[in-house]
Amino acid sequence: MKSDSVMSGSPSLTRFCGTEFSIWSKLGDSFSVCFETFVFVLGPFLLLALTSSFYIGRLHPPDVNLRVPSSFNIRRICTGVTLLLTFGVFMKDVILFKLDTAGVVVLSCCVRTVALLAHFIFLWRLGMIHFDYKRGPLLVNVSWLLTLGFYGVQMERMVNLLLNNVEKKTIDVNVIIDLFCYAIMLACQLTYLVTLGRRNPRYRTVSILTNDDSNEQLEHNFATDGAERYYDISTTDLPAIVDEDECPADSAGLLSKLFFCWVQKLMRKGAKKTLLSESSVYKLPRELNTDTLCQKFSDKIHQNAEDDITESDRYVRLSREDDKSQKSKRVLLRALHRQFGRGYYLLGLLKFGGDALGFAGPILLNFLVSYVENKEPVVNGVYYATGLFASTLVGSLLITHFDYQVNKVSIAIKSSLIGAVYAKTMQAKPVAMATFSSGEITNFMSTDVNRVVNFGPSFHQFWSLPFQVIVTLVLLYEQVGIVFLAGLGLSLLMIVFNRYLAKKIGEYNQDMMKHKDSRVKLMTEVLQGIRVVKFNVWEKCLSEKISSIRNKELKSLSGIKYFDAGCVYLWATTPVLISLLIFSIYSTMGHELTAAKVFTVIALINMLIAPLNAFPWVLNGLMEAWISLDRLENFLKLPELDLDKFYDPHDQVHQSDQILDIKDGTFSWNLNVNENLNENLNETNNEDVNSESEFKDKDLLLKEISLKVKEGDFIGVVGSVGAGKSSLLSAICAGMEKLDGEIALQCASDGVAYVSQEAWIQHATVRDNILWGRPYVQDFYEAVVECCALNEDFVALPHSDMTEVGENGVTLSGGQKARLSLARAVYQDKCLYLLDDPLSAVDQHVALHLYQQCIVGILRKKTRILCTHHTKYLRHADVVIAMEEGRIKTIGTPSEVLGIDVSIDEGNFNDEADDSPPGDADEPVAEKEISISREEKATGTVAFRVYKTYWLAIGGCLALTILSFVVLMQGSKVISDWWLSQWVNANVTGPPKSSTGWLGTSEERDAQNCTHGGILQSPVILPYSSYTFLLTGHYDVTNAKENPHAKHDTAFYLEVYGGIAAANSIFTLIRAFTFAYGGICAARILHWKLLRSLLQAPVSFFDVTPVGRIINRMSSDMYTIDDSLPFMLNILLAQFAGLLATIVVTCYGLPWFAVLLLPLSAFYYYTQQYYRLTSRELKRLSSISLSPIYAHFNESLTGVSTIQAFRKTDDFKKQNRDLVERNQRCNFSTLVAQEWLAIRLQMMGVVMVTGVAFTAVLENKYSVVPPGMVGLALSYALSVTGRLSGVITSFTETEKQMVAVERQVYYINNVPQERIAPSGDLQLREEWPSRGSVEFKRVSLRYRPNLPLALNEVSFKLAPGEKVGVVGRTGSGKSSLFLTLFCMTPITGGAVYIDGININKVPLHFLRSKMVIIPQDPFLFSGSWRSNLDPEGNVGDDAIFWGAVERCGLRSSLENMGGLDADVGERGRRLSVGQRQLLCLARALLRDVQIVCLDEATANVDRASDELIQETIKKNFSGRTVLTIAHRVETVLGSDKVLVMDGGRVAEFDSPENLLSDQRSLFAQLVQKSGCQRSA
Repeated sequence: MKSDSVMSGSPSLTRFCGTEFSIWSKLGDSFSVCFETFVFVLGPFLLLALTSSFYIGRLHPPDVNLRVPSSFNIRRICTGVTLLLTFGVFMKDVILFKLDTAGVVVLSCCVRTVALLAHFIFLWRLGMIHFDYKRGPLLVNVSWLLTLGFYGVQMERMVNLLLNNVEKKTIDVNVIIDLFCYAIMLACQLTYLVTLGRRNPRYRTVSILTNDDSNEQLEHNFATDGAERYYDISTTDLPAIVDEDECPADSAGLLSKLFFCWVQKLMRKGAKKTLLSESSVYKLPRELNTDTLCQKFSDKIHQNAEDDITESDRYVRLSREDDKSQKSKRVLLRALHRQFGRGYYLLGLLKFGGDALGFAGPILLNFLVSYVENKEPVVNGVYYATGLFASTLVGSLLITHFDYQVNKVSIAIKSSLIGAVYAKTMQAKPVAMATFSSGEITNFMSTDVNRVVNFGPSFHQFWSLPFQVIVTLVLLYEQVGIVFLAGLGLSLLMIVFNRYLAKKIGEYNQDMMKHKDSRVKLMTEVLQGIRVVKFNVWEKCLSEKISSIRNKELKSLSGIKYFDAGCVYLWATTPVLISLLIFSIYSTMGHELTAAKVFTVIALINMLIAPLNAFPWVLNGLMEAWISLDRLENFLKLPELDLDKFYDPHDQVHQSDQILDIKDGTFSWNLNVNENLNENLNETNNEDVNSESEFKDKDLLLKEISLKVKEGDFIGVVGSVGAGKSSLLSAICAGMEKLDGEIALQCASDGVAYVSQEAWIQHATVRDNILWGRPYVQDFYEAVVECCALNEDFVALPHSDMTEVGENGVTLSGGQKARLSLARAVYQDKCLYLLDDPLSAVDQHVALHLYQQCIVGILRKKTRILCTHHTKYLRHADVVIAMEEGRIKTIGTPSEVLGIDVSIDEGNFNDEADDSPPGDADEPVAEKEISISREEKATGTVAFRVYKTYWLAIGGCLALTILSFVVLMQGSKVISDWWLSQWVNANVTGPPKSSTGWLGTSEERDAQNCTHGGILQSPVILPYSSYTFLLTGHYDVTNAKENPHAKHDTAFYLEVYGGIAAANSIFTLIRAFTFAYGGICAARILHWKLLRSLLQAPVSFFDVTPVGRIINRMSSDMYTIDDSLPFMLNILLAQFAGLLATIVVTCYGLPWFAVLLLPLSAFYYYTQQYYRLTSRELKRLSSISLSPIYAHFNESLTGVSTIQAFRKTDDFKKQNRDLVERNQRCNFSTLVAQEWLAIRLQMMGVVMVTGVAFTAVLENKYSVVPPGMVGLALSYALSVTGRLSGVITSFTETEKQMVAVERQVYYINNVPQERIAPSGDLQLREEWPSRGSVEFKRVSLRYRPNLPLALNEVSFKLAPGEKVGVVGRTGSGKSSLFLTLFCMTPITGGAVYIDGININKVPLHFLRSKMVIIPQDPFLFSGSWRSNLDPEGNVGDDAIFWGAVERCGLRSSLENMGGLDADVGERGRRLSVGQRQLLCLARALLRDVQIVCLDEATANVDRASDELIQETIKKNFSGRTVLTIAHRVETVLGSDKVLVMDGGRVAEFDSPENLLSDQRSLFAQLVQKSGCQRSA
């Protein structure tokens, strides 16, 4: 104290400090300003300025421009904010408040400003160069640390000043502003301090600038060049050098994990719009690795299945089927439990903690309102507010991390289930797979898996919601006593009703899934057979069928949505109704309603209603999950193909030179149930399973098959259509069910090379299709390409063998697909080759090349079994097998079976076909240079037109009605709560003063205004000004004390409250049902538009668009529009209205809250904008990465027989897991982005709740605030965290769901459309064309602008009724003639006339309906023979059907299968390819048209059937114009004329006789080389 007196004697120092110098302020609770400046400002800040300036001079300009690490950017921001606030506070004091500033204040501000400016420049420069130090220069960092004391001292001084004001019952606005500013400065400095703890890796500058340095050389430089300078570089600066091999979550620190700071890099990518592909997102954490999860889950399933089999041994005598079903249905659930159960169940602790802390809100609300009512000490209010802060903070962290961990488990479950479903498709017995359609299996992977995944959060809600209800009821009892039973009774009544609604929703949901399966299945078949659909003009009838199924689906969806609307209505109105009931009974019983009691009860009711209303939905979700789990169980329990059980031990085969041995084998395309029971239950019996009566209900049997094949043999298999040739090959490669007998295969484990009659090609390059996973060996590869006659095709393809092939080979011709499939088999280098008529799809000269160069050439040392109708290729076979009705009729040498003298060769059989390279006779579609398009991906904000489209799909008036009632519903809810606040205020205030008005006299108002004059007076001094338009009484504490029993009309308040509640109920009801109706309208309109757009698209669109991509839109995206989008949009509207109401009510009740609201609003806007930029792109990436999963899955389903035969199932399962991994990376990144947002919104909610609580404490201290308004504001503020999170989450989720609409809109508006209407005003009669004449006049066709002409001025004329055969070599233009005739592709020049009418002027559907085509690839839909013969339902007489079938030689097959209503199987799988082709012919016979086109209609039938078909065509199409493209030259020898195409031009056009008479003609050469003779 002595020093103080000495120093205080200096007048200069006194003037400089503005007061006598002392260490302590006058109040003695903090340092004086002068002392702070000398000790905490001059020394530390001057040192910071000097050190920063020194290093500014030492830091040289950068030699390479690198991205600044985030830690240095944060330091820049913190220093910049502190600099601005330092200068701003000083200018505020000088200009705004006009305070007298002493010299010490000016000096302090100047020193701090200069120091901070110098330090900011230093940080800016430091961030632009390679960093000399890991954390910056040590001297600068130490200098900066010394400045922290100033901010701590300032905060202490500001808090003391504020407390002094509190004790004096005054408010100094300047102190509050200063406190706020210094709090921000201190927060910035603490943030800066945190960044100093981060270290960055160091790299040499020269290593970055040297592009040709390898990573090894870079490491060598690091190790050896220690004298050189090193610099800090973030890993994001070196994408080419630093590869992120792990998820950042695996290596993040505790705080980073707690607040999801490790996600910031991903958010930055989204904000900078660099999330362009799946590789841009985070890799999965180690525990979510797809390969590991799928392998472990598969092991668990098999382990459970083995346990079931062992367990079932004990109960073999007791209810075998019931026991088996009960056991098997638990296999999947037990596998999920074993793999994920322990960690998943422990997450319940987080859920319990979060729920428990949630009850702190109502309890502390009660304390706070009681504090206001009872005028408790300020310290109590601070305690309550601090308690709110702590409980909301910890609760937010627990709930956020619970959601994150549960969703991680959901991702793991989804990966495991998708892997399990796919693995089952690859491993199940083919005959067992036939019991499920492709549409069903696709829905297993999409809808059912998602429903089971949704079980994740539902399970914990199942126990959490009852816990919340019980605790809430206990707290309600504490507030209103026994009256709570009234509300409980109403709640239970609502639960019962809600349960009924949820049950009905579950029933409708199950029904909807059946219709969805049917719709997706039919749509998949339509897309796969789109060419047949276009040729036959089935768009209308198929559209009607799809729409009919869709209407049934929408009918079920309507039931779901309307019952859902009932649940929404109950959820929204129950709080108001329960409040009305409880308060009515409570007040009529004589109890007084207080603010604390009323708003605590309201908060508890809201907490009670949420779980009560959610519980039925949780049950519904569990029911849906159980239904889907049951569906998946039924699929996953399909018996798997066990090669060890199918093939008998082949010891005897090894002891000889035999590779295949079948003894008395009986095989079926149906599942042998008895065998499975024997397998599972180890059951033995003495029944004769070999008897044929055992299998009388089985179709398509192979019976009494006995066959021995030696290694290196060439075996030929012949027989009529449906004799069982293809079935024999399927039985050999385990594609059928073995019912009896023995089969031994030497190469069973290695697999067989199976070339199916229907070539299966993958969506990949030509080379990849040939290699099929094997390494590339150039010499062998070139030999394979040569022997399969692919060299000429490689020349024609735009990128040779690197040309991408469309899905299922749509960009290749039929012959090209057959040869590519053969080349794939040859390259696999197997021991046994099963060739199912690969020669029928190619020209005869090409077939000869394949036979000579491949089958008896490169494969001469292999064992070959060839099914064929071309018996001439079996002349040199070792053994020939003749099949008949599923049995081996004859087996022997070619001379014994076929009657061929093997010593005599046909004249030109061994000659080369011609001098030109062999190729396919079909027009190669690949010459169109079609490449599969990448799936389109929009970027940025979802376009306004997308929202407009959805708005219009709902209906403009209906949408406006929905929005209006949303506003009315929320408004009535707010008014009801406000009325309660007035009610409780009336209990305290009494009636209004009519004489002076609610603001008092004018003198009182003037006195109030003069007390705190100027524009800066605190609004809390005018406590009533914020709500003058609502309050009807003047709150007067004195009056309240003097009149404690003021009269008020309870009945009046109850009546008004009841009226408001009734209005709210009506508004809610209308809003709920109109919203449900609007969602259904939008779903119906968008599906109809999408379907119409797809069916009117040209075939070129489907050539470049994978089916899986379209199915993704028709299934997943459509389900989003049906269900998810309306659900999220409904939540968005409710949350937004609720947030708006919360802000208005809180600011109205506590005006000072608006001060805190402004910066929070800015942060809120920035956060949601930052998040939306990332979430949109992640949703798009998720959708795009999902399509390849479906495409690969559908592709695998189509080729599963080939995959299993080659034993490639493991490779394809690996491909599936890789695709799932890519998609799950996007899903995981989406999840962590959501949690990044959630934790920030939760923290923002914590700030808001804490701010409201402390605002209430301060306003209650310095102003007269009605307790009712405090309770109203606090009750709304407690929900602000959920509202904030709900609005952004629902908005971003809605925007992400709108991506589904965006994808639909793209197809609706951008898919090219065929010409439907005629280009002229031509009117045609229904009987046109009456004659059937066809004329091409100088027709030219070019598929792409840069390609040569496929047809070059083609001119010819067909007379009515002429039979014309079309032949030619590869690329000659034959198929282009048919495409032009049917207007499948627009022509470049010329015109086509039918009966003298230009077909370009004829309506497209009308034109195609007047012609019929029998395609080379027969396509059938799932369903009956009747529906496939007459898809449009125009034939009503069964006799007509039978007549057409009999003329095609199919009557016996149809009778054996059960008649016209017998099912042909999915895509006709129960029929052979030849039978399908004959069925297509029968379908054409039912059409009464004048022009018939046959595109290799007899390629897959035997010669006898071919002769029958030719006779049928001649007889039934007499008088019709018939154009026939044929590989068999003998097929066209009986034609009236032959059209020879060559190079897109007409080379020859004359009668066969005239062309054959000229030995130099192209046709004569073709006939000569084919070895055919003109029949007499």
